[in-house]
Amino acid sequence: MTKRIKLMSILAFALVLIFGFVSQNAFADSRLTIVKYGLIPGASGFSKNQTTNDGLKINNLPLDNLGNELSVVSGIHYLVYEISPIGNGSELTATNPPQSSYRISKEIADLVTDSNGVTSLSVSDGYYLIEE
Repeated sequence: MTKRIKLMSILAFALVLIFGFVSQNAFADSRLTIVKYGLIPGASGFSKNQTTNDGLKINNLPLDNLGNELSVVSGIHYLVYEISPIGNGSELTATNPPQSSYRISKEIADLVTDSNGVTSLSVSDGYYLIEE
């Protein structure tokens, strides 16, 4: 009987130890990825029929408005700031938010595109402002 009580005590202690260190809230990080494309001289934008840009998602844009394939650009710097909405946040928009709608909490990173025109950063849930 004493072996059984010892075994139950060890099991109970192990369960308390395991579940005592488990976080009640787990937050997953998200990946912010920026790909910088360059236009050739004479081009004024991306191909309109291939463009999706709602401020939250931008599709891959392989062609410019003249039908030329885009090339990636390396060495472009981006500053990433964590921001907080001011007031109820109703004025905070995904693209070009008015400066009166947010306050900068802190600078998160200074990113630079690599030879593939890509840079990325792991961020947690929140509001961010990206400045080229």
